[in-house]
Amino acid sequence: MLSIQSIVLVAVQGQFTFKNCGTANHHIQLKGLKISPHPVLLPGLCTFELLVNVSHDIIHPLQTKFDIKAKVLGFEVPIQCEGTSGSCTHADWCGTACTTCECPGEQTLTIPLEFKQTLPLVSSGTVNSKIEYLSATGQTGCIEVSNVQVRNK
Repeated sequence: MLSIQSIVLVAVQGQFTFKNCGTANHHIQLKGLKISPHPVLLPGLCTFELLVNVSHDIIHPLQTKFDIKAKVLGFEVPIQCEGTSGSCTHADWCGTACTTCECPGEQTLTIPLEFKQTLPLVSSGTVNSKIEYLSATGQTGCIEVSNVQVRNK
């Protein structure tokens, strides 16, 4: 089971948002996102289902950089990288997270995540993340996910 504490989102009235950052020319475009359960319960298991459009074959490795920040008591706090969890850079995310990144077209990626950390000082909050992709041959993608609600058990 993958333990990447990424793509975590923040919730405003139970809604999270996502957008592609950068240009429409990026080779990887997020078209849809489902998170279950939402709000995300910490610590615990959660599933992220991503509908992505890949415009060209992705040439491995696909370096993936996660920048994750939790909003706690009105302040943004960076979530540090611990193992494969948090604001980490992964040398080949497709090799780690899934095996279907290579084919062009629309794909649904289902990623189970295990969150081992809890929010400091409070019982609930929100998380924002920015995920940037870069393949061996310069193919790119950039996704921002906001307003994902997280809650300690």
